[in-house]
Amino acid sequence: MSSASPFQPTSTLAIGEQRSFVLPSPFALQGGGQLHGAVVAAESWGQLNTARDNAVLVFTGLSVGAHAASHSADPTPGWWEKQIGPGRALDTDQLFVLCVNSLGSCFGSTGPASTDPATGQPYGPTFPLLHVADIARAGQAVVQQLGIQRLLAVVGPSLGGMTVLAHAAQFPDAACGLVHLSGAAAPNAYAIATRSLQREIVGQTWRDPTSTPAARSLAMRHARKVGVLSYIGGSLLESRFGRAPAQAPADTLSGTRFEVESWLEYQAAKFEKVFDPGAYWVISRAMDLFEFGALQPVTDVAHPAAFRQLDTGNTTEVATARATVAARLGHERALVIGVQEDHLFPPEQQREVASLLATGGTSTTCIELSSPHGHDAFLVEHEAFSQALRRFLAGLPRGAQDTAAA
Repeated sequence: MSSASPFQPTSTLAIGEQRSFVLPSPFALQGGGQLHGAVVAAESWGQLNTARDNAVLVFTGLSVGAHAASHSADPTPGWWEKQIGPGRALDTDQLFVLCVNSLGSCFGSTGPASTDPATGQPYGPTFPLLHVADIARAGQAVVQQLGIQRLLAVVGPSLGGMTVLAHAAQFPDAACGLVHLSGAAAPNAYAIATRSLQREIVGQTWRDPTSTPAARSLAMRHARKVGVLSYIGGSLLESRFGRAPAQAPADTLSGTRFEVESWLEYQAAKFEKVFDPGAYWVISRAMDLFEFGALQPVTDVAHPAAFRQLDTGNTTEVATARATVAARLGHERALVIGVQEDHLFPPEQQREVASLLATGGTSTTCIELSSPHGHDAFLVEHEAFSQALRRFLAGLPRGAQDTAAA
């Protein structure tokens, strides 16, 4: 069974505020390491009702922070701006929406760029092995500090979809609803190969103390280009760029100069300026190590349960383990959404997750959308995702209906 948080808040979060929540110290990691004085950043919209049963926890993708939508304290658009707010799918007139930046990230949460209290220097490559299960437990630690006994729903896309599953497996009674968007019960070979290549590119300089800032910057840009190409469909690139030449031809490392190359360089340069290479490496590895069937319920948010040891090459053993985990879940309903053109987390993986949840006893809806944006569709196809999210959240059983501040 999941650990129940006391129904008295130990911390508060003002509407629209982003703040750091201190995790229990030490915070034990699934890989055997520990973090001391670790924090995670969280941001909120809407109000908790008096019963504290209208909260929706949002886990993020790999490269974004807790700022999922604008508000008076920070009017800049968030990464999920069209889904969070009054009258939107995550309706802040009715819901308290809490977005937590992943442990290991670089947007306010403890990660490789943070200072190791034992040395007074950044962790860098010494940052301990991180698993998606650790990210999920860190999110639940924030929920407990806010005195939320049971969430209305847990929502997440991409890495966030995996984190939703990790949260459910470790805290099977912590939420009424589960929303899994473009994630997987475990990554497939294509996703592992793509991300491992990015880690090799980044790791060559990040793990080398003699590398220059310029070398690290170039490695990050190259790795990001590989990542971007894995997110979007080839049909979108063809329709948008084709073989159009760049506006300002110049010598390049590729020996050519097409508009699609300029666009890739723009995307990579923008990313490189805001994201830490260590966070990229550590979280990417956590995604590749994820296996839903290996997770066990947690009794203390500060300490992981032992992984169930699985022969990941034995498909029968893995399927049985995943079914066992799914059967433990106490969620009333689940929504699974995938995109047909998503090569990184293809629709068959969404169908697999939906089948696991349904067979385990959770009433599950599975939706397949079509978009040339591929894996990035959850960031772009606002209306399609909004309709599905709105219907699902409206159908969840509610307790108290008031939205007075708790």
